[in-house]
Amino acid sequence: MVLILLVVGLGLALLIWLWKGPVQNTVTAMKRNGSSTVEAYGVILFITSAMGISIYLIMSIL
Repeated sequence: MVLILLVVGLGLALLIWLWKGPVQNTVTAMKRNGSSTVEAYGVILFITSAMGISIYLIMSIL
């Protein structure tokens, strides 16, 4: 039980760090180069979804 809570807490901390750091910086850079906010977040969503699916497929094979 403690291990599950630790993993959930670590996952939330990583998600918050990911949102505050690389995601916000990427969106800001894309907006400065002329992209819309929706387009920037769409690209971020596509990239993270592709990474998640890739990790899931690799883990299901192993």
